[in-house]
Amino acid sequence: MRYCLIMLTGIAALAAATAPAAAGSTSIGGAFTTERGPEDFGATTGSDWQLDVAHTFDNKVTLSGSAKYYDTAGTSDWKANLQFSIGYTYDIGKLSLTGTVGIGQHFIQSDGSTDFPYYYLMLAGSTPIDEKWTWNIFRLRYRNAFDTSNDYDTPEIATGVSYSFDPHNSMSVMIERDWSNGNPSYTGIEIGYRYRF
Repeated sequence: MRYCLIMLTGIAALAAATAPAAAGSTSIGGAFTTERGPEDFGATTGSDWQLDVAHTFDNKVTLSGSAKYYDTAGTSDWKANLQFSIGYTYDIGKLSLTGTVGIGQHFIQSDGSTDFPYYYLMLAGSTPIDEKWTWNIFRLRYRNAFDTSNDYDTPEIATGVSYSFDPHNSMSVMIERDWSNGNPSYTGIEIGYRYRF
């Protein structure tokens, strides 16, 4: 918990530093992911639901927070993540690169398990296809617990597309591949919706 407080203080300081940028836009999103077996795509290993809110300033700095619930198929076990992050988007022509650093708390409902804090780093790249469609070329994530004995070395790669109905509403579909401590854990299909204002 001490690590979470230190990181949250840092994020709050960065948020204060971006205050003069003001304005920008806020978005609220939700996503559902079906986890498929790492070697058998027909087998369901779990389902995930996520809610998040993000604010992007005019200087392209983004502050965000999210809550995600993981339901393990065939058991009464569940997990949840509550996390906060700061990111920055850099445009190279039509390619947008977004780097993010964040912290979170992992909650576990399973016999003999304890909750623990973690950190993550993410890099994503996207480019518009036309006025409505965007290709989310890649999303790379490295995530681990501050105390590595918690076995939370869980990287992910993803790619997909998003469609904007109008300036406020969009949907996305992503294909993910996740690992846990060096072993494939699942292939996921994520369907998301976002509202911007």
